Amino acid sequence: MNHRGFGKRLAQELPRWQKEGWVSAEGGQAILADLGKRQPAVAWASALALAGALLLGVGVITWFAAHWNEIGKLTKLALIFLALTGSQVAHGLCLTRATLPKLAQGMALLSVLFFGAAIMLIGQIYHIDAHFPDGIALWAAGALLTAWLLGSQPALLASIALAALWTWTEQFDYRAMNWPLLVYLALAAVPLFRNDWKIAARGWGALFILWIIGWHFQPWSGGVWEAQAHLRLFALQVLGIAGSWALAQSSEHPIARAVRTDFLLAALIGAFVFTFPEFGRRQAQPTGELAPWLVAFGVTAALYAVAILRLVRTSELAAGRLRMGLALALGFALLLALELIVPRAGSLAALCWNALFLGLLYWIGDLGMRRGERALLNYAFTGFAVWVLARYFDTFWSLFDRALFFMTGGLLLLAGGGWLERRRRTLLRQLENGAPS
Repeated sequence: MNHRGFGKRLAQELPRWQKEGWVSAEGGQAILADLGKRQPAVAWASALALAGALLLGVGVITWFAAHWNEIGKLTKLALIFLALTGSQVAHGLCLTRATLPKLAQGMALLSVLFFGAAIMLIGQIYHIDAHFPDGIALWAAGALLTAWLLGSQPALLASIALAALWTWTEQFDYRAMNWPLLVYLALAAVPLFRNDWKIAARGWGALFILWIIGWHFQPWSGGVWEAQAHLRLFALQVLGIAGSWALAQSSEHPIARAVRTDFLLAALIGAFVFTFPEFGRRQAQPTGELAPWLVAFGVTAALYAVAILRLVRTSELAAGRLRMGLALALGFALLLALELIVPRAGSLAALCWNALFLGLLYWIGDLGMRRGERALLNYAFTGFAVWVLARYFDTFWSLFDRALFFMTGGLLLLAGGGWLERRRRTLLRQLENGAPS
């Protein structure tokens, strides 16, 4: 939870609650005093405990590295065992003290660090020669098990970071599709649904998006780069991510609320890429089999349609705004289908994408106002500012003298940026006052 934002919003709402007679003036002051007294201690306790665990773990690993050759094999194994056992016992002792829950989380994170050091040290002791990413995968699995058994969000965050390093190494360095990551994501979702761990949930969503991006680095085209195949794959991915956002947006589960902003951002970035006239422009005669791509697109589009319909059924928006959203969702899918089938030969596709992108930004901003979600409103304004900047470069870069280009652009950005910021702040104030418009 954003405690600072919660406290600010609470301070704004309390006068109205007092006026309605729901809260007394003394009760309101007591609530604010209690909130202000508890917030700094919790934040600093968490930060110091986790920082201490990281420093202690790094120090122990550094000590091992400095004295490694002086230690016998059995002594090395005993020290590794004692380090792992000690961190687990310390976690249990901290849990028995009501005043040390944050330190217990630090001990859980420390046990994850010791487990990774144990993997590396045992591999060195016995000269184990294995595929390098497998060691990272084992470390991530151990951290995930620690998060399960100890109920630790920091341990799960460490596990997700290790899984990201694992899939990065496999897919971007070794160019091998990391299908086992799907099993990891399924297992990691279990503690996320059992606990309200929003930060870890966002990391889970980012890891999933990273895995999807890694598809473009695989030698599935016979090791030859084919722009058309990658564009078709990109269209499938954008549609799938948009469907994932719609599914998460239709759910009020804490995990769904945490990941949907990242899915929305990824889908908007995908749509924005298609707004560039030169993106995906290729030969008029496409190459390669189209049928497999159509089948894959049909399956993805069916899942996308189910997610959109679920979002419509759970939406509280007026009929007119729902119809507008459905039209944008249909146009989004149709344009992606055209990118899959018809090669770009002119600027018509980019023109349609630009119109659709602006419509999406408007609808998302309006949805943010209706639902009271500041992130959606900020995404809409940020997306519009980025779109204006991109179109300015596209249109005037080759027409203006360079000095005139930058001076004109600077003046326009200063004026437009000031207006957008004022408008954004006005809408946020309206949102805080509960008056969407």
